[in-house]
Amino acid sequence: MMRDIEAFDHEHAQALRAMWFLGDVHAEFRHIVTALIAASQSGADALPRWLVFLGDIEIDHKPFREILAPLKQHFPTVKVAFIYGNHDADTYEHWNCLHDCGDAVPLHGRVTDLDGIKVAGIGGNFLGRIWAPPSEPLFRNKHKAINQGKFQWRDGQRPNPALNGAIYPDDVATLAKQRADILITHEPPSCHHHGWEAFSQLARDLRVVRSFHGHTHDDLSDKYALKRHELGFDARAVNFCSIKNGLGEFVAGPPPGKEDWS
Repeated sequence: MMRDIEAFDHEHAQALRAMWFLGDVHAEFRHIVTALIAASQSGADALPRWLVFLGDIEIDHKPFREILAPLKQHFPTVKVAFIYGNHDADTYEHWNCLHDCGDAVPLHGRVTDLDGIKVAGIGGNFLGRIWAPPSEPLFRNKHKAINQGKFQWRDGQRPNPALNGAIYPDDVATLAKQRADILITHEPPSCHHHGWEAFSQLARDLRVVRSFHGHTHDDLSDKYALKRHELGFDARAVNFCSIKNGLGEFVAGPPPGKEDWS
């Protein structure tokens, strides 16, 4: 049964407005700073409590904790959480820089309470060599994908870093047994024309009120709304370098010159 979206939003409006979901930034952070400054000028109550990155942070030149250090200095009450995207596993440098994250909270594969809102997270992307539902998976988890026998990685080779960013069925199955209010994914659910029914089913299994995704660099949320009762939850997209709050309301868009990035 679909949860009462209006009642949930009314009960948790303050916490939801203070939770900002960030679409793919691809190493671009200026729009976040601009939005935070604008919020601070409106009063301390307008600042978010949480910045939640929806993947494709895409940094390989310095640790995430160093990138976040100025934010912590100037906005010490703002906390950070994230899932990874496919480009966060382009290289081992990308993966390691992102996960050297200080006190930022990784949300992948778990349900985390963010100021009374239970947020479930699944990062990464579907890879045909791992799992592309509804096809049967070739590997159920990352351990099995990486540990394929002593002759798999020879002469100093390492596993393809993309295996770090793949979506594995064991992670989805573990989450599906839990309950959450919001599901965040990098890839979209089935309401997008490049989306996945596996994520729509996960949202229903979790009994979430709302979902957020990045990855597609578009915002088809108005079209998603037409399928809301069919889906069983309120699906929202967050465009490239854009920000929405937990109610699904638009907060900010990309900086000048970045609107047509692809």
